[in-house]
Amino acid sequence: MRYLIPRRLFILLLLIAALACGCLNQTKTSAPPQTSAPQRERVVGTRGGSLSYRLVTSPKTFNYVMAADADTLVLTLYLMGGRLVEFDHDAQRYMGALAESWQWASDERTLEVILRDGLRFSDGHALTADDVQFTFRAIYDERTLSPVFRDAMTIGGRRIEVAVQDARHLRLIFPEPVAAPENYLSNVAVLPRHLLEAELDKGTFKDAYAITSDPQQIVVAGAFTAQAVTPGASITLKRNPNYWKKDQAGGPLPYLDELVIEITSDANNAMARAGQGTLDIIDRIRPTDYASLRSSEGPVRAYDLGPGLLTDHIVFNQNMGQQNGKPIVDPVKGGWFNEMRFRRAVSYAIDRASIASSTLQGLATPLYGFVSPGNRAWVAGDLPRTEYDLGRARTLLTEAGFQLRGSEDAPELYDAKGNRVEWTLIVPAESEPRVAMAAIIQEDLARLGMKVQIAAIENSQVTARLSQSFEYDAILFGTSVTEPDPSGYNNFLRSSSPTHQWYPKQEKPATEWEARIDDLITRQARERDPQRRATIFREVQQILVEQMPVVPIVTRHIASAANVRIGNYRPSPLFPYSLWNAEELFVRK
Repeated sequence: MRYLIPRRLFILLLLIAALACGCLNQTKTSAPPQTSAPQRERVVGTRGGSLSYRLVTSPKTFNYVMAADADTLVLTLYLMGGRLVEFDHDAQRYMGALAESWQWASDERTLEVILRDGLRFSDGHALTADDVQFTFRAIYDERTLSPVFRDAMTIGGRRIEVAVQDARHLRLIFPEPVAAPENYLSNVAVLPRHLLEAELDKGTFKDAYAITSDPQQIVVAGAFTAQAVTPGASITLKRNPNYWKKDQAGGPLPYLDELVIEITSDANNAMARAGQGTLDIIDRIRPTDYASLRSSEGPVRAYDLGPGLLTDHIVFNQNMGQQNGKPIVDPVKGGWFNEMRFRRAVSYAIDRASIASSTLQGLATPLYGFVSPGNRAWVAGDLPRTEYDLGRARTLLTEAGFQLRGSEDAPELYDAKGNRVEWTLIVPAESEPRVAMAAIIQEDLARLGMKVQIAAIENSQVTARLSQSFEYDAILFGTSVTEPDPSGYNNFLRSSSPTHQWYPKQEKPATEWEARIDDLITRQARERDPQRRATIFREVQQILVEQMPVVPIVTRHIASAANVRIGNYRPSPLFPYSLWNAEELFVRK
């Protein structure tokens, strides 16, 4: 019997610096008037043709287990990966994919999974339960050290065991009860044991399916497989002839012969390439380009899909550890950053409404917690807000021992020991929205007497500083989950996680409130009653609003653009936006 699942579910936390996307230019041809939302059509499409899609950065590997960034996940997990279950963005629930059904056994820890009949990889080799078991081995392998999935697939530090019954039947034995097994099944894109087991046994699996590999040797179970790679420029995908999914008429999917991934980091360059006809779809377009497209009469449409799940926030470096016998953070600055009233004062001093309405031209919503209002099922909307209030900010700083000097027009803030309060805010250079936000934040905090320097550096360096070298004062960054379930935030919240942004990899919680969060997120992951889970997750949100370990700024809306010639175009505010139903997209004749 099919296991019916609730609407509030997730895949995994993505540590994303949301890069600004370019927008499409339009040709001087007539088209229907602009509308605020795409038609939610789902029709039998026309087979053949090619479409192009923009990624900001080049995927790093074809091996999804080794994916560590959003663009690599788009390619490996969503386009090429055949997953056990998938999230239907129309129905807002999980649906069976390679797994035909799944249900709990009487012990409530053993999940009986049945695969679809006749599954095959792109090379025609049969896909069986042995391949699923092999994929779990690869994810957990100590030598592989999967940067995201290994942590996402452990529960209380323990693994899911896999027992194969026969070619189509297997049992997943969870170390403890979990609220939603789909959270884990959707992380499993089944890999071919017959090709990769030797690599795993040799300890070289992490290097398998490198982006420089012969594309013809990349065997997958998803809708598309690799055809050609132009390093740093494009990746051409072709239809997987053995893909399992069919359309409403029983015809094979995907419809497209090719899907070309164009790597275009610069938004202006993306517009130029679109004008040349080499880009059909761009997600996360800039507010200026959205406004331009909305007023045009060309064949390209821009859509405001509302708040996504990605957030923008300031991370202060609260790392109290040491490297080479020295404190990671300057003790003076560390004293500021670890003072809750300092962080809350910063929050009160930032005019989010102005950033949302003016800087981002209405394509954003002010944010006061770590959960986006786009996560309608789980966001706690009744919590206190640190809305713009300079008076309250100054009061908090005074209570914390800070002193305001200088003049009214040029205030200067000092701590209780006479140190001038000045620090550097790092921002990903590729993200025009965040660069623009940083400039406003700098102005706002100057009114408190804080001297904030803005440093725009490459996103890869931002990520390295945040999670490896810890060489930063503060970073304008953010988080996102791919789907709404509370467990998707666990990596961000858990004190021992490498993506616990303000102080990662803690041997034990540095504060009582972090210990409380660790306990709460463990409880919610086991709790199957939706109301009790909501209560637990609300307390987590309340703690972060009170302690403000990250200072929330805004949730940007997902604005996407596509040519009207694309059929079955149903973009979603949830990752991966326009490509969640890539197998159904087709070129109108």
